[in-house]
Amino acid sequence: MEQLGILYYVSSFPKLSESFILNEITELHHRGHNIAVFAQNDPGENITHEEYEDIDVPIYYVDASYTDFPQLLSKKSAQMALGHATDGLFKHFSPKRIGHNLLLGKQSAEFIESLDFDIDIVTAHFASPSRIGAMLAARYYGIPCTVTAHAYEIFSSPIVPQIKYICDSMDHVVVPSEYNRNYLREEIGIANDITVVPATTQVEKFEPTALTVENRLLTVARLVEKKGYPYGIEAVNKLIEQGYDVEYHIVGTGDRKDRLQQQVKEYGIEGHVEFLGHVSDERLQKELSEAAVFVLPCVIAEDGDRDAMPVVLKEAMASETACVSTTVSAIPELITDAHNGLLVPEKEPNELASAIQELLDNPEKRKAIATNGRETVHNKFDISKSVDTLVEVFQSLQN
Repeated sequence: MEQLGILYYVSSFPKLSESFILNEITELHHRGHNIAVFAQNDPGENITHEEYEDIDVPIYYVDASYTDFPQLLSKKSAQMALGHATDGLFKHFSPKRIGHNLLLGKQSAEFIESLDFDIDIVTAHFASPSRIGAMLAARYYGIPCTVTAHAYEIFSSPIVPQIKYICDSMDHVVVPSEYNRNYLREEIGIANDITVVPATTQVEKFEPTALTVENRLLTVARLVEKKGYPYGIEAVNKLIEQGYDVEYHIVGTGDRKDRLQQQVKEYGIEGHVEFLGHVSDERLQKELSEAAVFVLPCVIAEDGDRDAMPVVLKEAMASETACVSTTVSAIPELITDAHNGLLVPEKEPNELASAIQELLDNPEKRKAIATNGRETVHNKFDISKSVDTLVEVFQSLQN
């Protein structure tokens, strides 16, 4: 198979909550492809995924001081912009946004030039306005550019003309689910080719290695609105009121931590709920394996933001832990209710509590669902399968 030079163009790297990007890069790197990463910033997180320590790829972080607008007059920047003067760039974006992207494109192009291997394709994650810079750099070198449209950037208060411009100006669009593809076609009006490549994980990393702790519930997710934490906490409170001695572990950080802790305090269930914050990969694997039930009560946020098909559900299923989630967006593409997990409507804590109760009360059913969940991710959602499809897309765009 032909080895490719691939530039990943992202906002932050490596970012704990975007493990799917690191998973892709790691799998491609292990297959012998040459990978480089252009990132707008370093998240500076103290804990990183193990895979980051195992790969050695060139990474460029945007120079924040590099904002001198006379630079835009350089020959390279002018050449990048020229092809866009009549195709919508100046129609849909402000001069400031265009200028910012010209600077990003220029830095990206210079990074490509500095590498000791050729770049055959630029691939950007998240269809946000700053990805225009990726497209500009790719066009300057005459190489294809793809974008993966994930979640918040297309669902959260979407500016339809901008999303349409970004996606239709790329050489190809990648999405993590059929739900995303249908949304882009029907709600945004994308005409470009779209391929579904599930965002996923290295399944073998999440072996069921620890004994199950009975009545242990677990959620792993950022503490943000679309994860539906208030409904999970309310469901846990209902179970405790019914006499269940559950312990609920919450892994993640986010801007809703204070209000969630206050909710726990108001219910008087502090002794049953533990906020663990960020954890190491080793601790995450242990938590996923020990949990009797993994709970992810996703909702559609007020601004429209929502998850597509959360990678953490696949990690929990790979750990052979029974999952309870909601029917939001693409989750039903992963979980078939009562087969490899249980699904309830969003924002229904009573039904959520009942589903958790059903699994706690029926160990045999819980084990069967957990076993089916593990088989599902092994057979359909392992990172090797996703990268097979991704490589096919990349190779199809080579002249």
